[in-house]
Amino acid sequence: MPYRVLVALVLFLGTGAGSFAVESGYLALTIVRAEQKTRDRVVYYVVNTPIYHEDPYFEVAVRVAGTVVVGEREPRNTREMLPEDWKPGAVVQGRVDRRYLFLRRPNGTEVRFIITRRTKTPPEQH
Repeated sequence: MPYRVLVALVLFLGTGAGSFAVESGYLALTIVRAEQKTRDRVVYYVVNTPIYHEDPYFEVAVRVAGTVVVGEREPRNTREMLPEDWKPGAVVQGRVDRRYLFLRRPNGTEVRFIITRRTKTPPEQH
């Protein structure tokens, strides 16, 4: 009987302690490229001629565990810029969700990108 109580107590405390563990989930991601691009959008037609407007967006590619993840984000306003520290080869803190890539800015805030592509990379040979 005391053996069963001891086993039950260990199982109960073991599973309870695991539920209170906090994981940051942040990884060290290497930036492959970070740039501002534009895409054309048809605004309206004038006598069967399309009139286009350029919409800016940010595209960031990062390397994580043998995979290059590419994400896009539309700026909130016309003055928004990517951080200057995000250059190719720079290491930033971030996490990859199913559909989203979250990168930390130098001030600690997160930027959310929608993942558009995932590409496996061959292992580096030294």
